[in-house]
Amino acid sequence: MGLEFRKLDPAREIREQRALFRECFPENNGTPVETEDHYFWKFHSKDPAVSSPEFGAYSGNELIGYYAAIPFTYRMDGKPLKAAMVCDVMTGEKARGKGVFTKLGIYSTGEFAKQGFDFSTGFPIRPEVIPGHLKAGWEDCFPLPMYGRFIRFDAFLKTRKKSFLRPIANAMLFFFDQVIRFSSPGIPGGFSVECHSSACLQEIRGLDAFFKKWENECPVTLEKNVAYLDWRLRAPGKSYRIVVLRHKDDIAGYAVCRPVVKEGVPCLGVLDVILLRSYYRYSALLFNEIFRLGKQEKAELALIMINNRWYREYRMRRAGFLKTPFTFRFIMKRFNRDLPAGILKNSENWHLTWIDSDDL
Repeated sequence: MGLEFRKLDPAREIREQRALFRECFPENNGTPVETEDHYFWKFHSKDPAVSSPEFGAYSGNELIGYYAAIPFTYRMDGKPLKAAMVCDVMTGEKARGKGVFTKLGIYSTGEFAKQGFDFSTGFPIRPEVIPGHLKAGWEDCFPLPMYGRFIRFDAFLKTRKKSFLRPIANAMLFFFDQVIRFSSPGIPGGFSVECHSSACLQEIRGLDAFFKKWENECPVTLEKNVAYLDWRLRAPGKSYRIVVLRHKDDIAGYAVCRPVVKEGVPCLGVLDVILLRSYYRYSALLFNEIFRLGKQEKAELALIMINNRWYREYRMRRAGFLKTPFTFRFIMKRFNRDLPAGILKNSENWHLTWIDSDDL
C-alpha cells in the first residue's frame, strides 16, 4: 500500500473526514457528535488564533487515517505549557493491521513538535490501542479510574437481565442513602449551594478568581477560566449544569455535569469537580447537590473519571462513589525534553477529569 501523510484540508475534505469518523466510531451515528457542526466546534472554534493540527493518511487520494489534536494550555508551577490533546485518532477498516496507525502517529506527533507544543496528551480506554501509541513514542503514565455512585438500580439491572433483584437493590440503596444523610451535617452557616445552566455561565460570580486559587494548590493544572468553559460547554446538542459551592461570597468548589446514557443506563456524567484545599471536608455539600441534580434528571448513576489523589482528597468514597471496572489511561508524548519526566509522570501532580479531554 502506497502511503502519503499530509495536513488535512478541512474545507475540502470535511465529507471524507466525517465518513471515516462514522466508519470508525459507529456508536456515534445518529448523534450530534457525527455532525459537521460538532467537528467545527471541536477543532475550529476554541481559539481563532491557534488552529488545531490535523493530519491524514492517504492511499492514493483516499483518506484512510486521521490524527488530530486540540491545543490546550497547562500550567506547571505557574509556567504555561502548550499541550496537544489528541482525539478522534482513527484508521479505516481496510487500513488496519498494516502499521498505518503507528506511522501516522509518528508523523503527526513529529509535526506537533515542529509547531512548538511541549507535549501531547491522550486518554484511551481501549487497551488494544495502547501498543500502537507506545510504538509511536508515547509514554503510558498512569491509570485514570472511573468511579460511580448509584442513585437507582432499575436500568442497570434490566440491561443485565436481573430485574428480579431491583426491589432488594433499591431498598439497600435507600437505606445507604439514609445513613449518609443522617451522618452528614446540614449546610453550615456561611455556606450555600447554587446550580446554574451553562447558558448562564457569564453570570456566575468569581469563577476566574476561584480557578486562580486552585492553580496554586496543584503542581500541574489545565488552564481553566470562563473563556475556556464557554468554549468547552458549547458542544452542539449538549447541555450542562454547573454546581457551585460558596463560602460567604467566595467559591469553595464547583462541578460540571450533564445527563448521558452509558450502556443503556441513564447517568449523570460529572465532567469536572474541584474543591479548594480549605474545603475538602465540606465535599458532601457539593456531592449532595450533584446527586439531587441526578435525581432531577432521572439519572440512575453518577459517573466521574478522576485520578486517585482527588478521589481521596475529596472523600468520594464517603459520598458513595466506588471504583468501576472501567479505567482510562493517561498517556503522554514529551517534545520539550527540559520538562521533568518525574513530575509529569506522577499522578499525584495532576488534577485530571473528563474536562481535560473531549469526552462528555
